[in-house]
Amino acid sequence: MIANESSFSYDCLDWKKESIKKAVEEGIFKENDYVMMYNLDEFRALAKEACDNLKGLQTMAVKCNPVMNLMKEAIKCGLGAEVASFGELKIAERAGFEPSKIIFDSPIKTRRELEYALNIGCVINVDNFEELETIEEIVSTFTQEKKDSLVLGIRINPQVDAGTLTDLSTGVPTSKFGIGIQHKDKIIDAYRRNKWLKGVHIHIGSQGFEIDSISSAAVKVMELTKEINTLLNKQITFFNMGGGLSVNFDTEQSKPTFTDYANHLKSILPELFNGDFLLITEFGRSYWAKCGVVISNIEYTKSSGDRAIAVCHSGANMHIRTVYQFPLWKLRVTIFDKNGIRKHGDERMTDIAGPCCFAADVLVKERMLPPILRGEYVMVHDCGAYMISAYSHYNLRLAPPIYSFDVNTKKIELIKKGETIEEKIQFFS
Repeated sequence: MIANESSFSYDCLDWKKESIKKAVEEGIFKENDYVMMYNLDEFRALAKEACDNLKGLQTMAVKCNPVMNLMKEAIKCGLGAEVASFGELKIAERAGFEPSKIIFDSPIKTRRELEYALNIGCVINVDNFEELETIEEIVSTFTQEKKDSLVLGIRINPQVDAGTLTDLSTGVPTSKFGIGIQHKDKIIDAYRRNKWLKGVHIHIGSQGFEIDSISSAAVKVMELTKEINTLLNKQITFFNMGGGLSVNFDTEQSKPTFTDYANHLKSILPELFNGDFLLITEFGRSYWAKCGVVISNIEYTKSSGDRAIAVCHSGANMHIRTVYQFPLWKLRVTIFDKNGIRKHGDERMTDIAGPCCFAADVLVKERMLPPILRGEYVMVHDCGAYMISAYSHYNLRLAPPIYSFDVNTKKIELIKKGETIEEKIQFFS
């Protein structure tokens, strides 16, 4: 779902109000201009709901949140890791994910990367026929025992219509991802040649797609899967549904839920739940987005024309899609006073500007908000995914520290230290 400002709810969950008040009391903002804050209990509940309802192997998309301690939390919850690059593969391995639970989906895998992934036993989804040729060359040197242990699939593009966010639609007829289903005969030949091709992978996108769009594309690929299994004695044993659920950015409510998704799949793709296939999923945003917020100090306020403007430390450096693809990715915000108490009333047209040196770095445009004073705080909601992972080095702004808030003990713990000036300089040295 795309954020629709006219339907925004300005609710703010209790844990968020409690966490900022606690952070102010503990002096966290005396040393940090802005921070990320997570509710890990919320993440754990979502991961459990997915695992309980979908069975099979549920993985988290590392691209959405490659923070070491957060990935370790995912491991504790029984999740695997979906990785879209060799760097993501290595950090997932370092975090402790078992290789057999690492799904390597990159659209550009070098020979060296493929050799490494094959040797440690990752699940690999083949993106194109030339990549498959490279893999066949590597596998030809393996013993029969090693060949039998391999688990690979082909990413099949169902070539369907785009969702409401075309930039995130990966299953369109001309997509750069996967092998178009129009090449059905060549796909079947590939499975016939290679008994280690034991799965199929489908991914049409996540944000901007309704559940029935995702499932109807999966039905299309399932038909081909069944045809291959009829020809090749049930060679395909896993069905990998990439992408995820759209996140509701309009309110605090999580919808659709993993339970909704599982019930829908059971009604139209019962094969995924009756033992015919192992279902693999790759959720990211729907696990993490609503579990995290960004909280920034308001450094300065000003007015220009008839517009109130507040300047904060979190803009195009952190919220890249919100700024560069305005107005597609609007985010809800809540204003808190210097003591961390939520402000209400006397709303006026306000812009909240980010810290980067270009005119478009405005986090919130023409939003009706309470009066904002220097030294107060803005909380940006639904920031737990695709924020720190897409962080921009532009202007050499420093990435923030990451904390967690325990709703039971009311304690704040550091998950990851903030970036330092020396680390930033070293990156460019």
